[in-house]
Amino acid sequence: MDTNSFLQKFSQFFDLKHRTLSLNGKNVDVFFLDTMCSSDKVTQFVVRPLIEMKEPLSAESLVEKIIFGADCKTESDFDKVCDEFLDGKTIVFVEKENDAVIVDTKTIEYRAVAEPPTSRSTKGPREGFNENIKTNLTLLRKRLKTENFKADSFTVGDKTNTMVAVCYIKGTASDKIVKSITEKIKTIKTDGVLDSSFVAVYLDADKTTLFKLVGSFEKPDVVASKLLEGKVAVIVDGSPIVLTLPYTFLEDVQSPDDYYYYTPYTASLGRVLRLISMIIAVLLPAVYVALQLFHYQILPSKFLITVLSSVQGIPFTPLVEMIVVIILFDILREANARMPQIAGLSLSIVGAIILGDAAVKAGLLGAPAVMIGAMSGIGLYSMPDNTMLFSFLRLCFVLIGGLVGILGILLGVMFVVSYVVSIDDFGTPYLSPLSPSVKKDKKDAILRKSLIDLNQKRNADLSLRGKETKQ
Repeated sequence: MDTNSFLQKFSQFFDLKHRTLSLNGKNVDVFFLDTMCSSDKVTQFVVRPLIEMKEPLSAESLVEKIIFGADCKTESDFDKVCDEFLDGKTIVFVEKENDAVIVDTKTIEYRAVAEPPTSRSTKGPREGFNENIKTNLTLLRKRLKTENFKADSFTVGDKTNTMVAVCYIKGTASDKIVKSITEKIKTIKTDGVLDSSFVAVYLDADKTTLFKLVGSFEKPDVVASKLLEGKVAVIVDGSPIVLTLPYTFLEDVQSPDDYYYYTPYTASLGRVLRLISMIIAVLLPAVYVALQLFHYQILPSKFLITVLSSVQGIPFTPLVEMIVVIILFDILREANARMPQIAGLSLSIVGAIILGDAAVKAGLLGAPAVMIGAMSGIGLYSMPDNTMLFSFLRLCFVLIGGLVGILGILLGVMFVVSYVVSIDDFGTPYLSPLSPSVKKDKKDAILRKSLIDLNQKRNADLSLRGKETKQ
């Protein structure tokens, strides 16, 4: 292989290290990047064995008898050699040899395994994924000690050459779904993949839907449970977020803590509260506006008097007032999410308490509107992954309620429900197991049964899949 071409291609790299050794009448060139490789590893596993060697010099002999690197191989394709070099490998060229020797000596610092900030758990494991794909695979293999756990790797991105692993349990996951996901990843054509969200865009079966169709999780215990259910996980190097498919709406209602409670009643109560919070967050502001504009006569007299006295003198109509409140709370949420952690608490106090109280006292906003907007904003965080989606739906329903009234809200709810029912992700209905109804899967839908019942359900599913495979 031409050493000069390789040196010319990477001569502008400031961290390029090159050493030429004269051994047994042949020149041996060693290349590595100082910022991605360990100099000690290169010295110990590559240079020192080369100097001390007594065997006939060839690329095969270096791999088989000389170089001590655990991951060592030969490669004759020049482009692949360059890709491995950019990935942090050490390249060894032997004069008049067509093959180059590739040795894994890279050392890159990664964030330690810790509890993820967005998926905290009061019970259960505290570990979370980090940006190293090998670490993430290790966290999954530690929990799934079976030969049926498979991880197929691919390289995506013309310039980033990012490693992507498709993980599943053979015999549990559907072969059809695994093949479909694999084909979608192979067809990704882009310059770079910097995060799992880049891959999620290509895996989304219906890119026109408002609802997300790809799950994203940061805890290995959660992803392991998804794999046991027959789902497929996609790990992207450089991202702490692992994707799971197929994805259903009820996965947002469920929480990892639901499976670590001793009794199923507390877990079921938590799920019901999340659903109620979601409904309140989306519909309460719209219902309030509709009642004020079109249906105030159905309000109790005392409550109606309280509302009228509170909104007296407000310069805005109820519709405009609620839209202003919603936009103000959304601005505060966005600012708080991007502010430094120390200043975030101060921003919340100033924005939510002082600004809201001042607006009410100044007569710009009514106290009921501010209270309902705050309740709605809190309810959005019951399903944090869908905060922006529910915020958008909330604004749409407020406009419908302010223009049409309760009838319009009911029609809007019917439209959203029928739309969600029609969504299909890799052959899995989005509202499964509620629509269509799957009785055995309802044991872990909204109301959770005991872990014994869930294990019996899982064993029955695996037995059924085993019979189908044999057939």
